[in-house]
Amino acid sequence: MGKTTVLVTSAGVESAVNIIKSLRLQRELDVEILAFDVDRFASGLYLADRHFVSPPISEMETYWDFVQGVCRENNVQALYSCFSKEIAFFAERRSALKDLGVATLLPSHEVIALCDDKYESIGAVHALGIPVPRIIDDPKEEDLPVFSKLLQGSSSRGATLIDSIHILRYLKSSSDRRLYQQYIPGTEYTVDVLCDEDFRVISCCPRKRISVKAGQTVKGITATFETLNDYVDRICRAFRFVGVCNIQFIEHEGKFYFIEINPRYAAGGLMLTVHAGSNLPLLALKLMLGMPLSAAEIEHRPGVVMTRYWNEIIIDPDLMAS
Repeated sequence: MGKTTVLVTSAGVESAVNIIKSLRLQRELDVEILAFDVDRFASGLYLADRHFVSPPISEMETYWDFVQGVCRENNVQALYSCFSKEIAFFAERRSALKDLGVATLLPSHEVIALCDDKYESIGAVHALGIPVPRIIDDPKEEDLPVFSKLLQGSSSRGATLIDSIHILRYLKSSSDRRLYQQYIPGTEYTVDVLCDEDFRVISCCPRKRISVKAGQTVKGITATFETLNDYVDRICRAFRFVGVCNIQFIEHEGKFYFIEINPRYAAGGLMLTVHAGSNLPLLALKLMLGMPLSAAEIEHRPGVVMTRYWNEIIIDPDLMAS
């Protein structure tokens, strides 16, 4: 098989950097990585083989023309969509991308909308018989502590533990559309998941979040639980999920509670899953290209630990994107 050209969007987000790093780690496929971002200083641009500066996605027609041009002119064969706002955009254009010869592995626009709506997704999971923290429609002082998050949001933006009546009153008076839930203390787990076009779970890697900053895992350890495998399989089949997602749970007194499903590559802990043996970006690429997967490459090793540190990319002015 010859060189495969892939395109990574929104190269400044951490999940895009993780995808590029994961593809660099593998030696099975000869991959040329193209990347673009609206910000010419985006770190992922300078990890790719070639990079471009894109118009903002808010300028939809111009943005779409740009994407099609990059794909045509560079014989792009597969596309990784990384930024939350872009995933639904590309999901709606899977057919057009296929006509350009560009493969994707994305859920439908409707599934993305379900995942992104916290209230609806929690209700759907609860209907499967999977434990969820109780929703409190109109929390009062006697309900405290409660946990609140934006009904639609990502990267833990707006997530708040409410342990005082003052915080509760402040949030209830805001214009934000919020979800309030029973607060369940416990251990957080994120499960990195890959599903094929038939909604079958191909890879499922739980990891314990030992330390979290700004919603991202900075210290973690891989694990394995039959209960989580079962829950993930039931959720993904019911949601008719295709592609990569990460599903979050809280473990309390031996019971796992569903927290949320994010229809995208993880920003914080994906590299832990990759180094534990399940290289999700590579597996996704092989599915996009119609290649078979072996049993060994979809398994992960429990007990692998990740601890993260800051790193730098120094850009030569001659290589600066314009």
